[in-house]
Amino acid sequence: MRVGLVALVAAVLVSACSPNAGPTPGSSGAGSSPSASRPDTSLPSASNSGDASALDVHLIPQDWTTPLLGTSTDGTEIVWSKGGDSAHGAPDLYRYVPGDSGPTLIYRGADRMAQLMPIAVRHGKYAFEETYGREDGSAGWRLWYIAAAGRAPVLLDSNSDDPHGLAAPPVWIALTDARLVWSAIHQTASGPHYYLRSYEIGTGAARNLADADATRTEYWFPNADDSGRLVYGTVEYKAPSATADRPAFHVYFAEIGAGPLLPTRLDTDGNSAEPVLSGDTVIWKSVTGDNVVNRGSLTRYSLSTRTTAQVFIGGQAEVNDATAGNRFVAAWLPDDTIFELYDLQTNASFAIEKHDPTSPLGVVRPVVAADMVVFTRVNNEPGANLQLCWAHLPASS
Repeated sequence: MRVGLVALVAAVLVSACSPNAGPTPGSSGAGSSPSASRPDTSLPSASNSGDASALDVHLIPQDWTTPLLGTSTDGTEIVWSKGGDSAHGAPDLYRYVPGDSGPTLIYRGADRMAQLMPIAVRHGKYAFEETYGREDGSAGWRLWYIAAAGRAPVLLDSNSDDPHGLAAPPVWIALTDARLVWSAIHQTASGPHYYLRSYEIGTGAARNLADADATRTEYWFPNADDSGRLVYGTVEYKAPSATADRPAFHVYFAEIGAGPLLPTRLDTDGNSAEPVLSGDTVIWKSVTGDNVVNRGSLTRYSLSTRTTAQVFIGGQAEVNDATAGNRFVAAWLPDDTIFELYDLQTNASFAIEKHDPTSPLGVVRPVVAADMVVFTRVNNEPGANLQLCWAHLPASS
C-alpha cells in the first residue's frame, strides 16, 4: 500500500485505524443535528469495467465528519465516528440518510478520549465498540447497543473487570435485524477464554454461542445475516494444520438457533480468515504471514455447491477488510490509488476511481452493504481532511 494508511492515522490523531492487537504468531446520545445543513455534493465516477453503468459518487461535507474515524452502512443510512474536542479521541457517533438536510448525533461519549470503532448499523439500530486508554497504561473496551436514534445505549459487554494487562484484541461485531453477534476475550478462573456471544434484540437475552480456552482457540470476525446464518474465523493453536511457528486460521459456517452452535468448517488450508456472507456466497481471505489481521488473497465459496474460486479485485491479490453486499464485494486494496469492487454477478472488477500512481488521492476502508458503497478518500497534501463518499450500486439482474 502507498501512504493512505499513514494519512488516515494522522488525520484522526488516533491509532485505532488499524487493528490494535492480534496473534503473533498466531453517556447516552441525543437526537440532534449539527448547525451545518446542506445537501451532499457529487461528481462523476471514472469509467467502469464490466457491464454496469457509471456511478454518481456523492461527497458528505467534511465539516460533518472531521476528524473521521470509523464508517459503516446498511445500504440505507451511513454512520461514522468522529472527534474534535479532545486530542486522540473519536467518541461520537453520527448517522446520515441520503436526502436529509444533515446528520443526526446518535451517541455522545462521556469519555472524550475514547474511540468508537468498529461500528455497525442495521435498519435504525446501532452497535459499536468504545475503546479507551489511561495515563497509567491501562486500556479497555465497552460494547454498546442502541435500539433507535434518541434511545439510551445499552452496555452489553466490557473488559473493565478483567485483570490489568490481559490482551484485548478488538471486539468484532455483526448486527442483524434479530441480533448482535460479537467476539471477545475475558479472564476466567481457569485463565483467559475467547467467546462468540449474541444479544437477541427481541428478548434482550444474551448468551455464549461458543467458548474456548484462549491457549487453544480464538474467535474472530463474525459476520451474520437476517436469516440467522453466521460465518466466523478462528485462530487454532492445536489444530492439525498448526505448526510450532504458526497457528491455523480457519473459517466456519453455522446457523444460529435455540440450541448449541453446530459449525461446519469451510476452508481446507488453515490459512483462511475474515469471512463475509452474501446470499449463497462466502468470501474470505487467505492470510499471508503469521497474523490473522494480515492482508491476503480473496476466495469465493459457494454454500450450495461447496466449490471455491479465487477472486481478484483490479488484479490486486493482497487485500484486507472485505465487505459484501447484494452484488458487490469491497476490500481495502494495497494500492489505494485504484478503487475497484468485485462484481459477484459478472465475476469481474468494477472500477469506481483510478488516480495516477503519484497522485495524492487514494481510497481506504470501503464498505459495501445491500446496494450501496461508502468509502473514505484520502488526500496526502498537507492540511487536507478525509472525505467521506458514497454511491448507489447497480442491483442484481
